[in-house]
Amino acid sequence: MIRLIVSAGLLISTLHAQSAKVAPAFDVASVKLTSHGRNAEGLSISDLKIAGPGRVIGTNASIEECILWAYEVRKNQVAGPDWLNSDAASYDIEAKAPPDTPPAQIRLMMQTLLAERFKLALHRENRELPAYFIVVAKNGLKLQQADPDARGGVTSRGGSSGVKVTSEKIAMAGLANRLSLDLGRPVFDKTGLAGFFRITLEWAREGDGPSIFTAMQEQLGLKLDAAKASIETLVIDHAQRIPTEN
Repeated sequence: MIRLIVSAGLLISTLHAQSAKVAPAFDVASVKLTSHGRNAEGLSISDLKIAGPGRVIGTNASIEECILWAYEVRKNQVAGPDWLNSDAASYDIEAKAPPDTPPAQIRLMMQTLLAERFKLALHRENRELPAYFIVVAKNGLKLQQADPDARGGVTSRGGSSGVKVTSEKIAMAGLANRLSLDLGRPVFDKTGLAGFFRITLEWAREGDGPSIFTAMQEQLGLKLDAAKASIETLVIDHAQRIPTEN
C-alpha cells in the first residue's frame, strides 16, 4: 500500500512537470547596442524581420519596434517611456531557431528574448483611444471589384509631400490596417463590404492636393469618421536599456 502511494505521488509530480509551460526561446541570440544612429538627413533607419528559415535579423531596431513586431500590435497600442523608441535604445539583433519554426512561434521567441535580455515586464489593459471608422460615403461607392486571379498586397509610394497607395486585391480590413500607419490611429472597417477590391488612393501630406479624408471620398467613395474605440494596450511596467550579456 505504501509503495502504491509513493508511485502515485511520483506520477502526479511527473504529470505536473510535463504540463508546465516552457516559454519558447531561440537556440542562440546576439543583442548589441547599435552605433548606427542617424544619417546625414537626420533619419534613423531600422529593420527587424525573419531573414531566412528560423533566422531573425534586427538592424538598429528600438525596443519599441521589437515589442511591436513580437506582439503584432500597432504603435498606439504600446504605453511606455519615450526612450523605448530612441537611438539610445536601439540594437543589432541576430537570433536563430530550428529552420522549420513557424513565424508565429518565432514571434513568441522574441517575446522571451525581450523578457530575458531587457527584463521587459508588461500587462494588458483596454483603453479608450482615438480611432477612425471607414464607412461608405453618402455619394456612393467608387470601388472596383478585384480580379479573382489578382495578387494581393499593397504598394505605397511617396514622401513628405504626398502618398500614393495602390493594390490589385485588398479587403476593407487590409485597407484599414494600411491607413492606420498613415493616420497614427487605429482604423477599423465599418463598411460591411465583403470581398476584395482594386484601389488607387492618392493624397497630399502638405501643399497642393487633397487630404487623405477628401481623397477617400472623391476617389473611393469611402469616409473616415473620427471615433473612440476600446483597444487592448500593452502597458510597459519595466524595461532596461542595457541588455544582459549574450
